[in-house]
Amino acid sequence: MQRVPATMQAVCLRAIPDGMPQPSDFSLQSLPVPQPGAGQVLVRLYWLSLDPFLRAQLGGRYVAPCPPLGAVVPGYAVGQVVDDASGRFAAGQWVTGLLGWAQYAVADANALQAVDATLAPPATAVGVLGIPGLTAWAGVRRILAPEAGQTIVISTAAGAVGSVAGQLCKAAGARVVGLTSTDEKCDLVTATYGFDACVNYRAPDFADALRAACPQRIDGYFDNVGGAVLETVLGQLALRARVVLCGLSDQYNRAQRPPGPNLGPVIGARARLEGLVVYDHLADFGTCRQELAGLIAAGQLHYREHIHHGLEQAAAGFIGLLNGENTGKALVAVEHP
Repeated sequence: MQRVPATMQAVCLRAIPDGMPQPSDFSLQSLPVPQPGAGQVLVRLYWLSLDPFLRAQLGGRYVAPCPPLGAVVPGYAVGQVVDDASGRFAAGQWVTGLLGWAQYAVADANALQAVDATLAPPATAVGVLGIPGLTAWAGVRRILAPEAGQTIVISTAAGAVGSVAGQLCKAAGARVVGLTSTDEKCDLVTATYGFDACVNYRAPDFADALRAACPQRIDGYFDNVGGAVLETVLGQLALRARVVLCGLSDQYNRAQRPPGPNLGPVIGARARLEGLVVYDHLADFGTCRQELAGLIAAGQLHYREHIHHGLEQAAAGFIGLLNGENTGKALVAVEHP
């Protein structure tokens, strides 16, 4: 077993964010390295995942409760097994799970998943081959079901979920239009991810630009934003359109829920709106991972990683994610002495 230090760095929750999180809501601390009990595993973390769902969790609007003040900030991570008291994993084996923002973590063995580092680099286990990839895959395969010739719109198209969802729709023969927050990201979406068009949803002429990009109206929409963006898209749906309601980045930092969009156009379009909770699709993880890994190996699925170096950058990286500053999957490379 490799030598384990007595203490580690960890990012803890100092205050519940009021609106947009601030650096002062988090604190970098030195804590004792936890010791595994019966059935548990000690993991040395190398990659942390920064995810929008954490903001909803910190606001008490997520399937998991808000962590108590002083607790290590929750989050998915990838690391190597150091000590296994369960007998399930070998030392040095790559694993992933909800391990938190720290250099080391202890978890129940049945809460960890082995990572096959021969499929792709280990960091992809919290990105394109992790929960973001599964979210995209489930929304496309289980709800959107795109067909050749249809027009599919994908919001946050430059992000970890949207970029994969759009490429899967494109591979199915659909015409894919992305929505992003900057013109630079629009260029990335079309040049790197192969979308047919991309529209800046923060532009003053967004509704008109979307209409011009979707002259035959919209057959499917993968929504990660909500709010005014969702309402604009709903007004341009084709008959029998399908809408995946996945994320609500428009309201994560609001104290109160905003007024809902007018759903009249949904009725007129005879459209179907379906909420997507990725945890309902965990049984599909193996199938999803094999399919996406095969597409990556064949050069048919592209991804980007936005990497922050060191735990001291985790809070700033998370805030940047919520501000739309990342291009691709937001990660923290955990640095060890």
